[in-house]
Amino acid sequence: MSHLKPIIYDTAYNQKALDQMQINEEDETYILKYPTVYIVKDADKQDNYSVYVGETTDIKRRTVEHITNDSKDRADWWELNHSNTAEMYVIGHEHFNKSMTLDIENKMMQYMASVDVVKRVNNRRTNQQNLYYSHDEMEKIFSEIWLKLRKFDKRLFPLERTIRDSALFKASPFHKLTDEQLDAKDKIIATIETNLKNRTEKGKLIIVEGDAGSGKTVLMSSLFYELNQLSKAESENPILRGTSQFLLVNHDQQLKVYEEIAQKLDIW
Repeated sequence: MSHLKPIIYDTAYNQKALDQMQINEEDETYILKYPTVYIVKDADKQDNYSVYVGETTDIKRRTVEHITNDSKDRADWWELNHSNTAEMYVIGHEHFNKSMTLDIENKMMQYMASVDVVKRVNNRRTNQQNLYYSHDEMEKIFSEIWLKLRKFDKRLFPLERTIRDSALFKASPFHKLTDEQLDAKDKIIATIETNLKNRTEKGKLIIVEGDAGSGKTVLMSSLFYELNQLSKAESENPILRGTSQFLLVNHDQQLKVYEEIAQKLDIW
């Protein structure tokens, strides 16, 4: 039997439900042995969602890790693990490989952070992949996944065009950057690291120029987000760890967009 369409299983998010999850024989390989993408969701009393998006090569082992270990160290996992209403979607596909699931995960976080009813996205890493075998299939497969997820929950998974038209989506730090944008971001981060390491200057001004629509806003959003991630206590970057980031915005409406993104991604 060919699995040219996404395979999605919906289950309650707890150890018992995971152990008892019934998987069709023809789906077992793609759910239990292939890389998968998963979404854990929970709604509050106002029907606003907290979600976690992840990818793994072993969905059962990874879920057990979340339930038994991560809940001890992280408040977001503690809340999900102690909820009676949390659910998980496990997504498989015949054409999934590690690089594609990382790309799907990244795009799923971009979409989730752009949905109005999502108030918190708990996985906040970026996993943009370069070229890989079957990379040209990713967009089509993602759209098929999203369309199938809408059958489970239309509020959490609205129409793609609705998301793409939103200001949150357009300013998202999870956009896949072009080679030019990636090069600019790497150079800016390297300059910041050099300036901090040497501490010979009080400050440094970096100007990014480009025509309207050239991607400056996306670059700025991605840069600010990555600097924030590199500053966290668990960061492996000793130069940027412990630093602070501030974004000055001279447009009230755009400021509200960035504030909402910051709140959803917990980068206040």
